[in-house]
Amino acid sequence: MTENKKILFRAGEHFAEPLVVETGSRNRHIVLETGAKLHATAFVMAVKEAADGAIGPEARLSITVDLAGEGAEFHLYALWLASGSGESAGHADIDVRVNHLAPGCVSRQLIKGIATDTATGSFTGMVHVASGAQHSDAAQRNQNLQLTDNAHIFARPQLEIYADDVKCSHGATVGRLDEEAVYYMRQRGVSEAEARRMQMQGFAGEIISHCPSDILRESLATRIDSLIDRF
Repeated sequence: MTENKKILFRAGEHFAEPLVVETGSRNRHIVLETGAKLHATAFVMAVKEAADGAIGPEARLSITVDLAGEGAEFHLYALWLASGSGESAGHADIDVRVNHLAPGCVSRQLIKGIATDTATGSFTGMVHVASGAQHSDAAQRNQNLQLTDNAHIFARPQLEIYADDVKCSHGATVGRLDEEAVYYMRQRGVSEAEARRMQMQGFAGEIISHCPSDILRESLATRIDSLIDRF
């Protein structure tokens, strides 16, 4: 099932409730007018929980943001998780396009992902700066943890710039858990499994910390911790 929604934000600071996708697709088209500032979080979790041999879950999120008015700002913090093997392997996908259409707009993105077993996770990001959008300031970061050799991670950060007075950057990394940190914690009585779990919690926690309320942060932390326990 695919859910589509278009949302308009006017001048002022806005904190959106977290977008959570665990199956199916959600599409969002966000328009920010002059002086609008939006803080958003998103969680895409394609994690198989029942050992019933069913097809693995697919969870997809697509966001298009139009910075349509001068001085608009968009801040996104997102996390995807994917696990499962064979036909039960999950597929998590986040696709974000930010269009800088007016002068002096700012966008910040931090997208993180964790893949294990033979599951697949991907991030596709496009920052488009139109010819009239001088003084645009955009930064896009994508950080991923690949827990197993057969997990698949695809990172596609992109810039498309048609103005000459801008500040734009992007980057993507795919890595493993820090084995030195695991060793250090084990020397202090922490089990290997717990040390790895703590690293994953810390990795995901940076995204969770941007949720707009204590209740939402605690709820999502509990949910994500329960999924990480299966990794």
